[in-house]
Amino acid sequence: MKNLIVPLFMMLLLIGAGCGEDSIFNTDPDPEPDPMDSTSTTEYFLGWAGDDNVDDIPTSTNFGFGSGGNLPSSVDLVPRFPPIGDQGHYGTCVAWAVAYNIKTALNGMSRGLSTSQLASRPNQFSPADLFIALPDNEKAPNCGGTNFSSALELLQNRGVASFQTAPYNGLGNCSQSNLPSSWTSEAAQNKIKYWRKIEASVQSIKQNLANNIPVILGARLADNFMSWNSSSVLTSGTSFNQVGQHAYHALVIAGYDDNKGPGGAFKVINSWGDFWGDKGYIWIDYNYMISEFCNSRSGDKPLFIAADEEGNVTPPDGPDPVTSGVDLAPWVFSDYSIYNWTGNWTEREINMNIYNIGDKVASPNDDWSFYYIYFNAYNANDYGVIFYDEFNTSANPGTFYCPQAYSCVFNYAIPPGGSFTQEVWGLQSQSRSYFMPQISGYYYLALIADAGDRFAEDDELNNVFYTTQDPIYFQNGYGRGQADEGVTIPEFQFANNVALSQEQLKGSQFNSAVTEHFRNAYTTEEILDFFKRKKRSGELDAKIDEFIQQQKDNPYTK
Repeated sequence: MKNLIVPLFMMLLLIGAGCGEDSIFNTDPDPEPDPMDSTSTTEYFLGWAGDDNVDDIPTSTNFGFGSGGNLPSSVDLVPRFPPIGDQGHYGTCVAWAVAYNIKTALNGMSRGLSTSQLASRPNQFSPADLFIALPDNEKAPNCGGTNFSSALELLQNRGVASFQTAPYNGLGNCSQSNLPSSWTSEAAQNKIKYWRKIEASVQSIKQNLANNIPVILGARLADNFMSWNSSSVLTSGTSFNQVGQHAYHALVIAGYDDNKGPGGAFKVINSWGDFWGDKGYIWIDYNYMISEFCNSRSGDKPLFIAADEEGNVTPPDGPDPVTSGVDLAPWVFSDYSIYNWTGNWTEREINMNIYNIGDKVASPNDDWSFYYIYFNAYNANDYGVIFYDEFNTSANPGTFYCPQAYSCVFNYAIPPGGSFTQEVWGLQSQSRSYFMPQISGYYYLALIADAGDRFAEDDELNNVFYTTQDPIYFQNGYGRGQADEGVTIPEFQFANNVALSQEQLKGSQFNSAVTEHFRNAYTTEEILDFFKRKKRSGELDAKIDEFIQQQKDNPYTK
């Protein structure tokens, strides 16, 4: 293997491609060798600014999926990726990691493409298109670099053109004004559905890889990384004297091996051509990866995953699908604070109902339930139960009892076309007061029918009704928006102005938290799957026990 030693003056150039106000930018990228010809590239450029605010990125809902004992000892997703690329004399590593590597791999897995097919330009996605399409104020001048959040948001909202349409040459100064309209038109067909941060742990990375989910990595590079030319495992960093203190770089984790190196290692994809490292790859020790290598300016551990958007084509209009079986659809008419009546800042009142729009009876023999739940907008594992009701046969037929003020058991069947409140009380809806837990932060409130997944429904997305379309800021349980200093925001009130109809119950704007304001919010599919897993594992029931104890300790609910 050719040993590429990077001299000191070349290391100074690297700093310029690393972004940030301390950077020295390479203002003359020409002459331009073929960036895909690794033999012509003798200096390595970076390009991650290292400034991503991970607090504003939702955490993956796959918390701890797959136990450590069930994980294979090694995983290699490299065959799912295109050949090693080379970013050449530009600070475009983020675009190479996000567009060329991750989007190409996700799309290939969605379409079942082979390794040989992934070597074809039409099946690869262009780092040039993604980087140039970024707003100029979100990247450093002269192709100097950017952050993951800018690139991933663009990939989610705009998409990316293929490598065949947008080749990686003649990038100039990478100004958005030079973007061809044909690239943008094609990009709209190639997006991601969402992107998430993951826990910075060896176990979390391995679990994602074992589930065919590659991981995007932000790293701070030491000097020995720059001249690496070995298949051995990188276990520690040398000095930052040559590479510079702001040596931040974007990479992709594509595999792991418990038996590699002294304690196991991750297989990482770089974008410096196949004459660097181990034919373009490098093995990073598990512990070194977490303790030091994965790092940002703030000290956060930036690790991200993305979900491919399959088939960005709107289906043709046609007749509504026939619903077979039980189909439960919650509906909330209002949810508002009743502080003015009770003097308690956390007491609220909701007016709601649960409808069965299917063609089968929702029987108490099925032991189903519904929950009013809160969860953190950026970490769904921070969740809890506000109130809940159960439908089972522990009550006498046609009766109900309430062991607590915030939970009742009903032995009623809801027939097709019927509703919960109509069958129990002969009313069109139910009003009930409740107390918000003393949470602080940005949260969603959602009414979820059949969270335990007792019914196999044709469409389960309407099992969720959000009373918070955008996350609401709560302070010690009091819901209030957040605005600039000196601006008064009214307390959180939900008033449903949409007319109730069969069509709206089948699917409405309230079934999703994904809005134009927050495109990267948790999807309904993620939330339903998350709570079903929590129910199956017993964690949701444990949350209920915790909730019951909290209510017992609350002087207002005793």
